[in-house]
Amino acid sequence: MALTAKSKAFAQAVVDGMSNKDAAISAGYSEKTAMQQGSKLAKLPEVIAYIAKLKADKKLTSTDEKLTSSKPKPTASVQVVKVEKIESGPEQAHGQFVGRDEIAIGAPEDPLEYLKTVWMNEQEDPKLRLDAAKAAMPYIHGKVADKGKKQTQEEEAHAAAKSGGKFATRAARKANYS
Repeated sequence: MALTAKSKAFAQAVVDGMSNKDAAISAGYSEKTAMQQGSKLAKLPEVIAYIAKLKADKKLTSTDEKLTSSKPKPTASVQVVKVEKIESGPEQAHGQFVGRDEIAIGAPEDPLEYLKTVWMNEQEDPKLRLDAAKAAMPYIHGKVADKGKKQTQEEEAHAAAKSGGKFATRAARKANYS
């Protein structure tokens, strides 16, 4: 079973220090069934692994870094600049100059290559990996079409002609007698 949005919200609430019941309520479950859902979710191996991953990520980043990186402090002096004309020059993407119709350096040109990197990455969410693999299927394996009515009739006619029976062609009958 893959992690749903509610189970991810439950895991995040547990990592933040809530009880199973409170975490289930904050994840969007009914207050009447929150205790049962919290107990059920806390026992799922996927949720346990996700909680462990969140705790490991939380240990790697300190609270000081989170406070400074999440919301920059507003500055008291705001400078307003009037621009009369905007020149259409080269644009920058990740430090590289690119035009409007060009692709930034390092970006995958082929959508199939991007999908391959997503579905091959083991650190990604399994559901995301599965969706990427599904999206790449038409690129790799074409859809096998069913036989149409006319094609089936034609194949049956060829089989009857080569069988040597009543409706066989003259060449097929000669081959059977000689």
